[in-house]
Amino acid sequence: MTELFKKAWERIKEADSIVLISHINPDGDALGSSLSMYPVLKNMSKKVTVCNLTKPLPDYLDFLPNFNKVTNKLPKSYDLMISFDCGSFDRLGIEEKPPFLINIDHHISNTEYGDINIIDPKAASTSQVVYNMLKTNGIDINEESAVCIYTALVTDTGSFQYESVNDKVFECAADLVRCGVKPDYVAKMLFQRDRLSRLRLLAKAYDTIELCCDGKVAFVEVTKEMMEITGAIKEDTDTIVNSVRAIASVEVAVMLREDDEGIKISLRSKNYADVSKIAVKYGGGGHIRAAGATLKGEFDFSKVKNMLKEDLKEILKGEE
Repeated sequence: MTELFKKAWERIKEADSIVLISHINPDGDALGSSLSMYPVLKNMSKKVTVCNLTKPLPDYLDFLPNFNKVTNKLPKSYDLMISFDCGSFDRLGIEEKPPFLINIDHHISNTEYGDINIIDPKAASTSQVVYNMLKTNGIDINEESAVCIYTALVTDTGSFQYESVNDKVFECAADLVRCGVKPDYVAKMLFQRDRLSRLRLLAKAYDTIELCCDGKVAFVEVTKEMMEITGAIKEDTDTIVNSVRAIASVEVAVMLREDDEGIKISLRSKNYADVSKIAVKYGGGGHIRAAGATLKGEFDFSKVKNMLKEDLKEILKGEE
């Protein structure tokens, strides 16, 4: 990684106008990673645009420094684009290839669509990759950048619960605290600002939970009607599948969400099942323990469940 970090930084130093972009429907790692670079590049006197084509952005991340700088429009011209936490070019939501693209990610399923690809599947978050790049190049991390990197690290490790967490993750977190991060503040912003709409949606979604495969798999459904009745937004569905995985007997939790694109499949596993294999089969991607895909076309929940049950039986049988 050291050579890649240095090669990327040389390209960054050469550029005058830089676009920082993350995948559509961004999570904490996507926005946190991209925003962490904003003050660094501004301190280098670069012209910087932080871009995400999603509108509106998830408001639970509105406390991130420079959140209000994020735009959904690309500048007419720029020298360099840096993408964060995005496994494939199409998920950036843009059509034309940039003049030069540095692709920074930690997903093993990344398609390496950049001119420079910095992909570290061993990292717990893309923000950890950014942190390592900054440290390798001797760049000081100020408080604003540290808050963004730390928030991304917290959200992508499930508050340091996942198996991606190791000594390097805690060393990174400790250093970020030394840079000015207040962990209690970040925790309050992320986890103590719940919406009533989300709680009402949870109640309706939990009523649909179905166990199969001897209790090792749990399905949960979210329909458009549920969203409308409760006044919920897509963001309100983010933690549902994780909470269903918490059922004692469950190894794999699957959330099916109905939206305008089709049926969104979110998969989470607890101990041994590689759910990324299923996501890739249906045109998606992700991690071993967290992955997803979207099925477009004439599908209903029943049909999708039947398809996934067969896949899950094979996954559970082969990896237990």
